[in-house]
Amino acid sequence: MSTYKLTPLEELRLEKKRLREERVIASQRLSYQLQYLNDNWGTMLTKGITSSVKSKLAETVNHLSSGSSYSITPFGTRRTNPWLNLALSNLPLIGSLSWKVAKPALIAFAVRKIPSMLFGRKRKRIK
Repeated sequence: MSTYKLTPLEELRLEKKRLREERVIASQRLSYQLQYLNDNWGTMLTKGITSSVKSKLAETVNHLSSGSSYSITPFGTRRTNPWLNLALSNLPLIGSLSWKVAKPALIAFAVRKIPSMLFGRKRKRIK
């Protein structure tokens, strides 16, 4: 009994069908993930910020409690602000959040200003 061999055209059709099925599955997975992000972005944001704050706080506590005997430094060094480090480490998150807040305000401002600039009253000239 001989096995049936697929022609190259049939192999391509089978591969095309398999890839379409994989694409449908991947798109469903992506839509579920996007829906999860849409539903839970607030809690994810607060968890990210709190974990960052906790790690920075634990780092400073470990630094202070590590028996740091002071060493004489030849040059005066300036300590960085931990809140600045926290803000800079979360800058992309803060930027996206502030853009989501500022975008509707900017659009409303533009919607009010542009028509008044285009169709506004003409000012009378003083002679």
